Amino acid sequence: MKRFDLSEIMRNAHRTYKYSGKKQGKTFGEVLKATWRLAKLQENFSQEAMKARTDKFLSERNEVMSKAAKATKHEGYNNLNIPASAYYNPNSTHYGAHYVGD
Repeated sequence: MKRFDLSEIMRNAHRTYKYSGKKQGKTFGEVLKATWRLAKLQENFSQEAMKARTDKFLSERNEVMSKAAKATKHEGYNNLNIPASAYYNPNSTHYGAHYVGD
């Protein structure tokens, strides 16, 4: 469970209510909710949280990449023992070049 500095949140809420909340016609409860939202956002964007999310993302990406690298290709995929007659017919040679077609 995340820990917040409750006295800091209340101080910010009182200060915000005193200087801008009353002028905007907001209640203290509305200002306090906004202050909590701000504190939670600041917690999400703190250095430790950002580093933890980045490390988690990189470790997951490395797992996926290592699994993809370990995958083996089918043996028939690059079989070079297939004769050229399977690809070229007698009419596809012109001056020694082989044209298969589009």
